[in-house]
Amino acid sequence: MVSSDVNLSAEQRAAVERSGQDVCVVAGPGSGKTRVLVERFAWLVERHGIDPSRILAITFTEKAARMMKRRLMERFANRPELRAAMERAWVMTIDAFCTRLLKENAIEAGLAPDFSVLDEAAAARMRREATEAALDELFARRAEEMRRLLEALALSTSDDGRQIDLAQCLLDVHESMRLAGLRELPAAQDAVEDLFPEARRLAEQVGRDFQSSGLHDWVRRFLALSPAASVTHFELAAEYKPLLGRRSKKHHPAATELIDLLPRLAAQWIIEWNAGLPGLLREAVAEADRTYRAAKQRAASVDFTDLSEYTIELLESDAALRERISGQFEHVLMDELQDTNRLQWKLIGLLRRADRFFAVGDINQSIYGFRHADKTVFDEFRASLRAKGQQIDELRENYRSRPEVLSAVTRVLGGCAGVERRDLIAIRESLPAGNPVELLAGSADQGQQSEADLVADRIQAWHGEGRDYGDFAILVRALRSAEEFEEAFEKRGIPFVVSGGRTFLETREARDVLGLLAALVNPLDEIATAGVLRGPLVGWSDEQLLRAGPDGRVQEFEKMFGRTRKLAGFIAPDRLIAALLDDSGYLGTLTDRGRANIDKLLAWLRREHGANPRPLAELLEDLEAIREAEAEAEAPPQQVSGAVNIMTIHAAKGLEFPIVFVSALHRRATSSSPVLMFSADLGLGAKWRNPATGETLKDATHTLLSERLKDAENAEEERLLYVAMTRAEERLALSFTHAKQKPPLLKRVLVEIPEASAGELILSPERHEEIADRGEVVLEPVQATGQYDSSATVTDVALFSACPRKYYLARYVGLQPEPEGPGTGAIELGLEVHKALAGQPTSSSEAMELARQFEASALGQRAARAERIEREFDFMLAIEDVVLRGQIDLWFEEAGELVVIDYKTDRDQSALGEYGLQLRLYALALERYAGRVPDRAALCFLRSGEVREVSLRPEDLEAARESVRALSHAQDRLEFTMKVGEQCRRCWFYGGNCPAKLETISAQA
Repeated sequence: MVSSDVNLSAEQRAAVERSGQDVCVVAGPGSGKTRVLVERFAWLVERHGIDPSRILAITFTEKAARMMKRRLMERFANRPELRAAMERAWVMTIDAFCTRLLKENAIEAGLAPDFSVLDEAAAARMRREATEAALDELFARRAEEMRRLLEALALSTSDDGRQIDLAQCLLDVHESMRLAGLRELPAAQDAVEDLFPEARRLAEQVGRDFQSSGLHDWVRRFLALSPAASVTHFELAAEYKPLLGRRSKKHHPAATELIDLLPRLAAQWIIEWNAGLPGLLREAVAEADRTYRAAKQRAASVDFTDLSEYTIELLESDAALRERISGQFEHVLMDELQDTNRLQWKLIGLLRRADRFFAVGDINQSIYGFRHADKTVFDEFRASLRAKGQQIDELRENYRSRPEVLSAVTRVLGGCAGVERRDLIAIRESLPAGNPVELLAGSADQGQQSEADLVADRIQAWHGEGRDYGDFAILVRALRSAEEFEEAFEKRGIPFVVSGGRTFLETREARDVLGLLAALVNPLDEIATAGVLRGPLVGWSDEQLLRAGPDGRVQEFEKMFGRTRKLAGFIAPDRLIAALLDDSGYLGTLTDRGRANIDKLLAWLRREHGANPRPLAELLEDLEAIREAEAEAEAPPQQVSGAVNIMTIHAAKGLEFPIVFVSALHRRATSSSPVLMFSADLGLGAKWRNPATGETLKDATHTLLSERLKDAENAEEERLLYVAMTRAEERLALSFTHAKQKPPLLKRVLVEIPEASAGELILSPERHEEIADRGEVVLEPVQATGQYDSSATVTDVALFSACPRKYYLARYVGLQPEPEGPGTGAIELGLEVHKALAGQPTSSSEAMELARQFEASALGQRAARAERIEREFDFMLAIEDVVLRGQIDLWFEEAGELVVIDYKTDRDQSALGEYGLQLRLYALALERYAGRVPDRAALCFLRSGEVREVSLRPEDLEAARESVRALSHAQDRLEFTMKVGEQCRRCWFYGGNCPAKLETISAQA
């Protein structure tokens, strides 16, 4: 039995002592996972007499390995002979295990006895150089094919910003391939079913249904296509949807099916069009792999992936050696199984004995997909035990968090696809008094309390009640979200430390210097140059940037920094940058922490330039490699004890804090599918350039892999929130900044949290009234004032005026439905019509026809004769303390009359009131600009040719101003009432989120 002085729960003890099978322990957050792992190790030693040196314990991080070894030594503190054995025990990461094994068997593994392990920055640099050398070699041998490949792939062709190049694409594929356990890319898949015959059948049906329209001509041309792909094939595929326009999908199923089929057909054609290029890509990856391996061999070094690869090859190539090494370990224990990749899992499979493997993990805490961790490893291992009828151990008791915290976790994430439904049983009691879970909503408007200010004020209040600053943690998705919290804390004198995932190169001040370096290397880099001018080194406003334009910005940069650029080849880079910082007074604006990071950056430049003098462009590339590899920690603050912890959620995994703020929930995860994608089962997929339109066109494999990636990223975002919320011991606060568009997880928080039981949460004030109507007891809402937005758009005001409730659901909660596809017919046609009327090219024949009709109308002819005319006129107008923004379609002055026009492509002309309000607001803006109220305002419905005049009497204009005031008043009081009427039947939210009922509407009608 386990030593009697160790208190384990029944669940923990069952897991520790399970035998006769492999063991899978599903360990929920705060369930004592590490303790169970330590006690399993101790149980094997004490109960079964296993020599500690014959137990291999694999952990995910070196920190976890040190912690486990320390606990084992403490566990056997009274048994000196075993304590010494614990110091030598195989408790380590997979990388450390492989290094130790390969050092002991270097000759057998085909390695130099003194081989070294490259750090991430050095490995990244060597990989890049090898890949570029491989491409150069391919280009020398097969120049024409390589040119064709570079033209065909949808690589970046912009002049500014960081470029997506072929070398980086190949590097990403190569690393994915290796971590999947493959040495080479699989061959192309067999040809898929030809979709062209089905497309022809549907096109014939569309031709019969639309015999007198432009679609009939399209069908004729489509049916005349030859089987072999040509540019015309791609042109016709792109033309179809705009031609279909807003025709009812309900009555033309063949037309709708063809919308869905044509992109898939184009993906089939693009493979035929680019025949031979996927094979060239596979050859490029293989050549890059060979070049990189040769470079490492010359340097007698390996990278971290090599450690697993060489160990697997060593075990697979020599059966006797494998038997000796695997026989050395009677039991294998593994922590964080959900964070294992396929290559590591293959290695574990070569080491473990049957029924002697003990794995602990939690699939709900699988958050390292970006590092190629494969949570299906955990799934498959658990499923294999279940298939044998064996027991799965679940640790559901949570010793960390208050029950209210766990209840909030379950409500917010219980129904998410990325999080397994699992009961979390709180062992701790509820908080005796006060509210353990809070929801804080800040404002992005100047003069209003921001999210960071709210959090800082709350921390100061609790600190004043006796809490130590070290009790608090601010957890964010990415550390770019932490800057506003750092500023708020520095302003209030709150000590803090930032950790987790940020290199010193990603601090605000280091980014300023890196931007300056990038602009010095290439002033035509639009992003870098604008960043320097707008940043603290120069201090331009957004208005100055826009007014200068791209050419003016480059000229101004050259004027300020041209002499420095010329000196770059003669003066050491650290001295060059230091002189610029001194001249600008920039260092005087920084905190001690900021100056420490600048000192560290300059020291790196000094060291690197002294050891290996090279052009500034190459130094910048090396800095980028370090930044990506996260090889350098941020310069430590002067004092780290008793400080608020600001960190990424990834860095917080495995930690716990008395009070946790999960912040910046309004921030969306930014990601896009790469140009090349790879999976072991589907092979290689690519984004190609459409030969007809120049736009990106994914092949079928890339489309499938992109969908997988999107689903996986969404699920991982849900698990990130799960990990973040479960770090809290006593109190949990979820904070965000109000924004019109809210990511799905924040919407879920806003919808799910208010369904809490009485007294568990401080809710957003606008939801208290709804809950009170259900008879539930809630906390008194905070009386908020001054909560209105300092800016609004004309469409915001019009939407609010039409129905405040609809405005609230669409703009505040962000529940406006997403379009089914890349764009609706109405939206696309409207944009194309506006382009045509503004004199810009458009491919839409319908848009050109509508534009011609307006130009032939009386108003169109007057516009053509105008002495003064503006189209697509952007404006800002201050009405009291709200800045109104919008865009006027057309205004002109002709024969002494000032006319303002708003185009509409709607078929339904019933929304005259809402459109009239918009035009009156446009008139107010034009009054400010032109010095007088327009003489005439007109709505032009382009389809029917009808013109509706809009009154601009003083009382009508004052009513428009009052609409802006009403919106501010509603936002200030967070009161958004319903306007019930027949318009509700056409509303997005009718029958769903809005409680308006058909009977009520009918009664009022």
